[in-house]
Amino acid sequence: MNKKILGGVSALAVGVVGTGVYLAVPAAAGPSPSTPARAKAAERHPGRHPRAARAARGIHGQATVRTKQGFAQVDWQRGTLTAVNGGTLSVRSADGVTWQWRTDGTTKVRKNGARSTVSGLTAGDFVVVLGRDASGTRTARRVIIPKKIPARATASPAPSHG
Repeated sequence: MNKKILGGVSALAVGVVGTGVYLAVPAAAGPSPSTPARAKAAERHPGRHPRAARAARGIHGQATVRTKQGFAQVDWQRGTLTAVNGGTLSVRSADGVTWQWRTDGTTKVRKNGARSTVSGLTAGDFVVVLGRDASGTRTARRVIIPKKIPARATASPAPSHG
């Protein structure tokens, strides 16, 4: 048998088995999609998976992502822009964490869905900042001011009783 055909058939078989596992594991791992919590999440975020909705609640952190050059560590933060000082942004998250972000000529800014500039940012704006941390200095690659700000995004968390 031709090696190309054999390779194609093998890839197809792996894809079919992988799809079956992908569909079977969530069903076996947790409650059915008809549970009230999942139904509510689906109503709040139509077209989104409930796990994606939970991930959207993140305040700040780091993630490893795949790029064309390989893997890279990316920092991100959601919060209120407390100061714009030259090429530095100060962002305070709802949990009280304040990070400094350096901007440069490659920093892209989106404000209400349209292109903007760093000089168009003002203190008090709710922002999402994405960038990299190189040698202890966070450099903003993207600054986004969303069209709609979630009501809970700027609220302080309730004290825990535990």
